[in-house]
Amino acid sequence: MVRPREFEDEVIFYGVYRALCKKGYGQVTLTNITHEVDISPAALMKRFGSKKNLFLAYSDFVIELTRHAFQEASVSDCSRIDALKVVFKHGVLHMKDPIELANHTSFYLEGTSDPDLLGKTRSRLLLIDEFTRKMLNQAIANKEIAECDVSIVSRVLQAAISGAMMIWIKEPIRTLDELFDECFQVIFAPLQNVTAQ
Repeated sequence: MVRPREFEDEVIFYGVYRALCKKGYGQVTLTNITHEVDISPAALMKRFGSKKNLFLAYSDFVIELTRHAFQEASVSDCSRIDALKVVFKHGVLHMKDPIELANHTSFYLEGTSDPDLLGKTRSRLLLIDEFTRKMLNQAIANKEIAECDVSIVSRVLQAAISGAMMIWIKEPIRTLDELFDECFQVIFAPLQNVTAQ
């Protein structure tokens, strides 16, 4: 029985992910990707047409994974702030070390020279901001945190998480989990203290 195309694509996209983590965007080749999955370069080209089309499809896949992670967090039983932290931690769950993180991050940084890839990156970042603001509003409604400007808090949180990843790349002594916990503690402790008064 032939497997559904969606399943085959998912396997390929995880191969893209692993190849990016090992090589970085500027160095990864279709051959590197085929080494990660059981597919020939010819079959990969037949399916996607070009390396760029493969990476555009991979970007769409990552956007849908991001959407799914936020949707799951939105209906979880834990607090909205804890659920938000889970989403950010899940996004880097499979990064083995700072080198893999740096290599994968290069996809978003070096891809900015291509307008189509840049558009996909912007779509993902807008999605992250939209869901983060939504969960912050839910946290306010649930009285987990005090009233605040959710747009600013969302931006600062995303900047802190991005900064934590850069710190991990240059100083891998601590874990990403610890660095993310620290970001959430510093940003949300004052808002939680206000509600406790």
